[in-house]
Amino acid sequence: MDVISTIYKELFQIKLVHRAFTSGSGNQIFEQLTALPDDATQHLFDRLSIGYKCVNDTIICFIQSQLVAPPAKEPKKPFVNIAGDVRIRFLLSATSGFFNKTYVANTGSKVVYYFTNKIDNVQSAKPYISNIVATYDITKSYDAGTIVSNAGEPYVTLQPVNSADAIAVTNANFYKKILPVEPVVNNADLANVTMVKPARNCFAVIDVFNSGTTNASYNLFGGANEILSPVYVLPFKSKI
Repeated sequence: MDVISTIYKELFQIKLVHRAFTSGSGNQIFEQLTALPDDATQHLFDRLSIGYKCVNDTIICFIQSQLVAPPAKEPKKPFVNIAGDVRIRFLLSATSGFFNKTYVANTGSKVVYYFTNKIDNVQSAKPYISNIVATYDITKSYDAGTIVSNAGEPYVTLQPVNSADAIAVTNANFYKKILPVEPVVNNADLANVTMVKPARNCFAVIDVFNSGTTNASYNLFGGANEILSPVYVLPFKSKI
């Protein structure tokens, strides 16, 4: 009797880096964050035999696949051909437990954090899906909890900053230096909800595209539709 086996391969992974939530501490980040596909993405998953799971600190998206050149086990390609441009969207919701331990703005109604693989922020060979930290600008307004950089050093806003008040980054009532210097989710990652158009109120949106990337490190597929399985990094600044 012939045996038919179904093969799956990681399409991509998103590793959430947060010092306060580690598997070793027994405090899992997905106890405080929920990552769910929107309806359009779930329909896409059903059609293309794609699934996902959240394990420890990582969102793992996997796809039914087949061998490119059997009997060689690698590389693999999608079992169902992916034609045209595809967007996979996850909506992230956060609890007060997450906000209490993280330097981020309280988003939802007007702005959301927006992360995508259509950026170019590779550092130490790691493809970050958060932007390079935004440069402080005295002429701009900032939400409380957001992060900016001044002279290469990161600062968090302690309360809302109004551009009309021209508040200097050295004002300790409004800004706090938060060393060390490292890639983190920051003010450059905030986007207006009218631009992102999330299907529901959420803390953040993650979009992963199969085309249109600006750096090959973010690509989902290579030649012959080979599945590349990139591991994206999303780093949050811990308060503790």
